[in-house]
Amino acid sequence: MIVSVLSATQRRIILQITPKLILKFLLLLLLMAVGVYTVGDMLQDFYARHAEEPYMRIPVAADPAAQAVTPFWQAKHETGNMEEYSWWRMEGTSSGTLTVVPDPTGSGRGFVLRGEITSASPPPGDSHRLYPVFMLPECYRGTYSSTFSVWADLPQHSATRGWISFATYSNMMNWKDLYGVNLGHEDGVDRLVLFHVPVFGKGDFTRFASVPFPMKKWVSITVKVDDSGIMLFQDERLVAEAKKSWGAEGVSLCEAHWGLYGQGKTASGVLLNDDVSVTFDGAFTKKTMMVRPDNHSRRNTNS
Repeated sequence: MIVSVLSATQRRIILQITPKLILKFLLLLLLMAVGVYTVGDMLQDFYARHAEEPYMRIPVAADPAAQAVTPFWQAKHETGNMEEYSWWRMEGTSSGTLTVVPDPTGSGRGFVLRGEITSASPPPGDSHRLYPVFMLPECYRGTYSSTFSVWADLPQHSATRGWISFATYSNMMNWKDLYGVNLGHEDGVDRLVLFHVPVFGKGDFTRFASVPFPMKKWVSITVKVDDSGIMLFQDERLVAEAKKSWGAEGVSLCEAHWGLYGQGKTASGVLLNDDVSVTFDGAFTKKTMMVRPDNHSRRNTNS
């Protein structure tokens, strides 16, 4: 009954549909279904692998020699003395002591440098100079970095706590020009600051992170120095940057000291140092000077 109402053309098409043609059509449908499933499975696998890769990928081992940066000089204090430095006051000063001692903080550092202010500096009120010194026979010209660790137990900020400097780096021989990493006080909080920038006596710098400086905790401090100025890092975080007028010779390093350097009116305080290093980006073949303790021929009042 249904076929009788179809047109002649439609009847011809129906008559041409053979079992073989039906089989081909079903096979085509099967292939299309398999293809859709395969593509979907591939995409799912692709996204799954990429979501897991950050956790599963094992980085290719780099050449340790290419990555390792060997400091030009370092002081680890494991000899139990200050022989790694160029110069120091053997007995400290009348208002403090400078020694190398077993790590008193329980941090497992072995031996550390220890400076302690025991009283205000007697008249005429000279600065506390409880530090050992790094000296070069001639200035290194070029970019460099320096890293050191500090543990401090210092009085709270007040009128009786004078300035405290954690490190000083000179860019002219005999400390004729330099910059310092100091303990500053901003908005009621102790923070690292840069001083003698861009010129001696000034303290102009840009603050990048308002990170407090903690007492009684080991802190890593790094300075990175190039033609544009000085970057200051606290525990690998950039906290401040400053321009520096280097003079005709450009970026240079001639001398440096760490330890406990502070204003004479400060009457107490303990500071520890460890893992002190200087790394030059360029070649320098000279060796550090070895000036015996209490030889004052290479310092002046700026240091």
